[in-house]
Amino acid sequence: MSNDAIEPTFADRARELQALADVLLPGDGHFPPASAVGAHGLLSERLRERLGGDAVNSVVVALETAAGTSLAALDGEGRIAAVRRFAENQPEVFAAVRSTLYFSYYQAPLVVEAVRALGIAYNDAPQPHGYLMDPFDPTPGKDAPSLPRGSYIPTAAVTRLPTLPPARRATQSER
Repeated sequence: MSNDAIEPTFADRARELQALADVLLPGDGHFPPASAVGAHGLLSERLRERLGGDAVNSVVVALETAAGTSLAALDGEGRIAAVRRFAENQPEVFAAVRSTLYFSYYQAPLVVEAVRALGIAYNDAPQPHGYLMDPFDPTPGKDAPSLPRGSYIPTAAVTRLPTLPPARRATQSER
């Protein structure tokens, strides 16, 4: 934003993040939209943690630059086009925003319930119990390689080299 532009208010910034969240995770008949579960609020908190104190304002400015106006003021197709431009103009920032938003969304209790309602064993906090797994029984050619590679040296049998080999010889096996 230029210096003579009016700074967006806190409510304006929240609406911008809400619009962004709903473009990326609009919801459907089964899943709620991102803003309905408050993912945009978590997004702003986590952006501050990951990218610094001015991150939210920087993202809002980038969105408004890509949109040519407020993202929230655009219709659905306009918002999608603006978010695409944001992704093209600032791919690293967009990637951080998108991954942060996805993590924020899929931890929301209503989204966890929606995933589980699909019959998926979704553990929103996999520690300390983890996920149930079938017992592992290695079957050669199926679960284990049919031509094993590499070797094993027991720790007690490892010896120190008296001198290091020349770099060219040391890296020959890597070619």
